[in-house]
Amino acid sequence: MMADRLFLAAKLKTRDGALITAIDENEGVNLSQLLSDQFPTWENDCISIVHNPAGVQGDNFSYSHEWTIFSYEKQKNLIGKTKRNEDSEEAFRDWGGTSSRSLAKNCFYPIFVKSGIIIGFGEVCDEHFHPGASNIQNDDIISVYPVASDGEERKWVFSKDSVGKILHELNVRERNGEISITRTKTYTSYKTVWIDKKFYANIYGSKLLNNILGQKKFDFPKSVYAVQECIFAVQSFRKDNSICLDYFAGSGSTGHAVINLNREDKIKRKYILIEQNSYFDTALKPRIQKVVYSKDWKEGKPVSREGISHCFKTLRLESYEDTLNNLVIKTDNSRDKALANNTDLQRDYLLNYFLDVETSASQSLLNIADFRDPTAYKMNIKKPGGEEQTLQAIDLIETFNWLIGLWVQNMAAPHSFSAEFEREQDPDLPKDQNTRLTCKRLKVDNTGDYWFRLIEGYTLKVPGDNTSKVATLIIWRKQTDDAEKDNAVLQKFLLEKLQISPRAQTYGVIYINGSHTLPNPVVEGEQTKVRLIEEAFHNAMWAGDAS
Repeated sequence: MMADRLFLAAKLKTRDGALITAIDENEGVNLSQLLSDQFPTWENDCISIVHNPAGVQGDNFSYSHEWTIFSYEKQKNLIGKTKRNEDSEEAFRDWGGTSSRSLAKNCFYPIFVKSGIIIGFGEVCDEHFHPGASNIQNDDIISVYPVASDGEERKWVFSKDSVGKILHELNVRERNGEISITRTKTYTSYKTVWIDKKFYANIYGSKLLNNILGQKKFDFPKSVYAVQECIFAVQSFRKDNSICLDYFAGSGSTGHAVINLNREDKIKRKYILIEQNSYFDTALKPRIQKVVYSKDWKEGKPVSREGISHCFKTLRLESYEDTLNNLVIKTDNSRDKALANNTDLQRDYLLNYFLDVETSASQSLLNIADFRDPTAYKMNIKKPGGEEQTLQAIDLIETFNWLIGLWVQNMAAPHSFSAEFEREQDPDLPKDQNTRLTCKRLKVDNTGDYWFRLIEGYTLKVPGDNTSKVATLIIWRKQTDDAEKDNAVLQKFLLEKLQISPRAQTYGVIYINGSHTLPNPVVEGEQTKVRLIEEAFHNAMWAGDAS
């Protein structure tokens, strides 16, 4: 999980008393050593979590815990504080061998008390000033100094600059006529051993998940609260818009944990879950859908119906098999005959010619002609666990965003229109063709023939350089069989209804699917501002250049 410069590196389990290694167990390299090699200047702290108090019997010991390694740069306060089981009240005046005033001069100052309440803090005392007692009365205000009963000048635990942050933790106590200051500590540093019933994997992992899904769909899920605590321990995950990434999402405990945290403190954290096994559909996705709808479940039915406002998107990455299944090549009887009885030639042809030549360009898996309707593009997709293929819709809009590296800022809802047309005189056209079709009126109509969807964001002229942002607009439309009408509607929609002109400086690049007659100024060298989605798509897929 990335968190600025900190991440939860991995969870290690025991196998017959040995660590499961990150590379090859025969190599004798464990994950702790790997992390030390890769991040030699980072801290690697191993946390033991008791997740099964009954234990799993091994040959000698019964194992009742698992490990989590936190790896982070050597900085203070990257890990937050955790709430104590019970509040602890301690003297605010330091004590012991490191409590002398001379060791921290900015920790010697008066605390002003009136009617048993702290009303403020005085300035750090001059080193030549000695109050002579812990309490100095001035009218109805008492100045309290960190002076011991034997007259030794000590120091407060916090300096003058930082004491205001913990004012709510300070108390005024009176004993034998003398005022003292104490601090109630509600939070403390995380320990390296976590022991709590909420970490039990059987109750808050297996049973909790079975109640959500209605039956067992996943073996050995972690306690959602163990994951939740790992996330919350990272200081930066206590802020809005933090992102938690889980490369091996399993049953979705990480997503569930993030949703729980957002439900509790109303902070808008995000998560990215990656999973390739079939339980993505049987466990992970339905789990997220259900915990969004209700906080508590029993036997597959919601109990509290305490939902949360939430939106998540699932993306299925094209597999290698899907790519091969959708490659289209020309029929060539001579080629097929030559390959039929020659195994070696078949192998060499496939590896050295087929993939690079006969499946590229116009014979690729990408059918540019089908971009006329971006909502209806389909490909043959292999079903998991077999060779059967099904024709499934592909999200061209989302795919194109990824291909050109678009940072999406606004994705408008699609709109459909009906249109009225008329012909106008155009003196710029030849005399025998001196009229042009114009769109006289566009009307919002859910059953209309003209459909648009706009995406706004930015791309980076220089990858990784946020100073090279290029404002980008993408216009997707459904094209009809009448290109003249399509372009008349495009002109009306873009130039008049939205008042977006390619000549204006609002956008650096505008992408549109299908041919068009919009004005198209040159912005860089020979590059035009308004570009065809089909051409950019092809370049990004095959030439590695979406520009």
